[in-house]
Amino acid sequence: MRVEFPRSSKDEFRDKSGIKRAVVCIDNSMQGQILLRHTKAVAEGLGLPLNILHVMESANAEHGPSDPIHWQIKYQEAKDHLLRIVNEENEDLTIHDHFILNGIAGDEISRWANDHDGSLMAMTSRCGLSSETMRHGYLGETAQKLLETSTSSLLLVPPDVPASASVHYKRLMVPLDGSQRAESVLPIAMRIARKHDAELVLAHVVSEPEIVETGPHDKEAYDLMTHMLRYNEQNAHAYLDRLQSRLNNGTVAIRTIVENDGDPRERLITLASAQDVDLILISAHGRTGMPNACCGNIARHLVSNSHIPLLMVRQQAASRPDHPEMSTDALGRRIFSDWAH
Repeated sequence: MRVEFPRSSKDEFRDKSGIKRAVVCIDNSMQGQILLRHTKAVAEGLGLPLNILHVMESANAEHGPSDPIHWQIKYQEAKDHLLRIVNEENEDLTIHDHFILNGIAGDEISRWANDHDGSLMAMTSRCGLSSETMRHGYLGETAQKLLETSTSSLLLVPPDVPASASVHYKRLMVPLDGSQRAESVLPIAMRIARKHDAELVLAHVVSEPEIVETGPHDKEAYDLMTHMLRYNEQNAHAYLDRLQSRLNNGTVAIRTIVENDGDPRERLITLASAQDVDLILISAHGRTGMPNACCGNIARHLVSNSHIPLLMVRQQAASRPDHPEMSTDALGRRIFSDWAH
């Protein structure tokens, strides 16, 4: 598949993510402290105000509280719960605002996010699931609801992330498929990497081309597939090298990795673990950009199976990427197998 770089101006590389605030969704689990620290680390990297949101679980939210006194007690308990989490932080922590909602967590958080455009919503990825279910890589009900019904960017922190007194990212990874949608995450990744003095890894996995074979020993098909793999791998190296050169301004250490072994979905998860990545940043959609899907299959697989914190940027937040560095003359043509990302 041949993809051309669009012509663009030579203006300075700009972040057009449109993200205005970070909102950490605290539930009643033991993961609130870890989640808050990761959200704080991302918010500081992007210069975002930090907000806290909590939902008092109730099946009758639409009809209001049946007992106002009981509801007031629950409200005060929820407020005290948030205050305890904030006060346990060793470092100075500034909370811009807090929101306490009443109802079903997934529904209320999704509704709030859609009413507050430009929110980066942070939550644990598998809250409420049993340990057995977690091993199968399922999302928690709240995260699943937000993924499918909101347009917000998501920061998902798995429950098995090691606890630490503070979060300082040392290595970030951005999977790239050669599309502008995938590249739209780069300004965000650069800002976070610069703030944390972290290394930025640009990664691409070359998929095995699909070729119709006429028999079990079709030498012509085998030779063609071998040639396409080699060609795609060479182009991937050239693309990432040129992208690295254009992004490298001396403030962030950037490294490129091209893999050509296995399914890109599984390979990216293995690669992130092998490289000791602290945070994965990925666009919700890549090259195919299916308009009716909440995200591409690569993004969905990483969201559901990653044991590393993951920041998924929605295309609405990233709008149309502005990449003056990525002109056709500078980076040439890209030929990659389609990730259906």
